[in-house]
Amino acid sequence: MNSSDSPNAIIRRYMWDRSARSRSLYTAHGLSLCPRQRVSPSPLPTMSGALLPLISFLSIFLCGVPLVLNWRGANIPLLAILCWLLVSSMTRAVSAFLWNGNIDTQALVYCDITTKLQIGSDIALPASAFALALQVYRITLQKSRLGAVIELPICVGFPVVIMALHTIVQGHRFDIYEDLGCQPAIYVSLPSVIILDLPPLIFAALALAMSALALINFTRARDAFSKLNRTKTRTFLNKNQAHYIRLMALTFLLGVWDATVIGLTRSSMYRAGLLPWTTWAEVHAEFLSFEGARYRLADIPADLLGWIYFSWASVPVTCFFVFVFFSEVATGWRKLTGTLSRWTYLSIGSRTNGESSFAMQSRTGLVPKKDSEV
Repeated sequence: MNSSDSPNAIIRRYMWDRSARSRSLYTAHGLSLCPRQRVSPSPLPTMSGALLPLISFLSIFLCGVPLVLNWRGANIPLLAILCWLLVSSMTRAVSAFLWNGNIDTQALVYCDITTKLQIGSDIALPASAFALALQVYRITLQKSRLGAVIELPICVGFPVVIMALHTIVQGHRFDIYEDLGCQPAIYVSLPSVIILDLPPLIFAALALAMSALALINFTRARDAFSKLNRTKTRTFLNKNQAHYIRLMALTFLLGVWDATVIGLTRSSMYRAGLLPWTTWAEVHAEFLSFEGARYRLADIPADLLGWIYFSWASVPVTCFFVFVFFSEVATGWRKLTGTLSRWTYLSIGSRTNGESSFAMQSRTGLVPKKDSEV
């Protein structure tokens, strides 16, 4: 990929062209493409129409099912991963619907909120994966969980802080991409690397390391689960052991996936170099302007468009991973559908004139029959 065509390079070109100092910076970096020059149309077909909203709604289902099935477990890192994925999928679905085939400046407050949530999600997912990996690691050491006092700040508090710090490197309110909707605006500089890029990469690396250590401890001491639950039945132990094996597998996979996504997308962003962060007034001089902040996909080079789609698709792919590992698909889905079917059966039975709802409950086994009826 040519350095001048890396992700966010188009944004930087427009930002450099907004002031005389920016134009001089543009020349100093030796970039050959004029900021006002129209790039050649991309030969890569755009994912227009209903495909992007469909994928987003499918992602909502994929992370919503395990969220419902695991809600009672009160596993904070797991629930944080599912909630952040659900929020990201919902905002992507709405944005793909609103900006389908257009780059209109609309829903400004919505974009202000969702772009901040996207910044928070980028750090929250690897941070929550680290908290989950640390939880599994402590279990293999036969230690108790850290508790909500530590897990909540990692999974929620730290992402909120990053969302606030993003304002430092927010050159304008947000960008608008055709079909994709509003995206966070980032003044690509050394502060943006420190604030937005290093923390998720560090958390992803830590999640990967803790998962590897947990796997090593588990293979060295296979009876750790039995020692934790000596009073439980063997069936419970087998189910508990299988559950934590899935946790180890998924946290390891999330660590690898997050590190891959962050490494590839960030490396492509910074091939054109960094802008000098000078003063707050200069960086935020055009904060309310949308000139040069709206992009037609057909005007984006094919290699750059591929990176944009890869970054967007990382959330649906993560939802699929979580669905496969965390939902306990077969057992959990049967429980969910069984509960819904019983509710439906009881609701229909309560409207039946021939017999009471109490009799219907007895027939479904929800109310025990009397000894004389057995």
